[in-house]
Amino acid sequence: MFNLFDLTGGNYKVLRTVKYPELERSELVFNADIKAVSEDEWSTTIEISGRYDGPTDVVGVEGYEVVWTSDGKTLFEDGKADLILRSGKKVPTVWTSEIVPTRQELPQLPGDGELVKVTYSGFDIDKDTMHYEWEGTVEELRK
Repeated sequence: MFNLFDLTGGNYKVLRTVKYPELERSELVFNADIKAVSEDEWSTTIEISGRYDGPTDVVGVEGYEVVWTSDGKTLFEDGKADLILRSGKKVPTVWTSEIVPTRQELPQLPGDGELVKVTYSGFDIDKDTMHYEWEGTVEELRK
């Protein structure tokens, strides 16, 4: 099993499209360049475009799950999660990503790909700063 650092060496580009099924006109596109500065620090540049017409009182994330597949050069990601609002209401999100390593070849994924599940805790947003802790599991995807 691989995590994203194993797959990319911490150096990759991501094109991610995020949709909000309950917010028909909302769709965001993230174009990111990630570089490993050290084993413990990454530098990230993100360009965001699109439209978001939803609530902004997000206090957490639940049900974060992605499936990774690969063609040997690009890691394809299909994901879903619920944004948790201050009221307790959930806003479903789904996304697709193309992740391309910039400094190393992409290793072969096991079987049909990988299923990644992440749990967030300590999620805190204060104006333009976000802090959180996460723990994830990776397992072989079996279709």
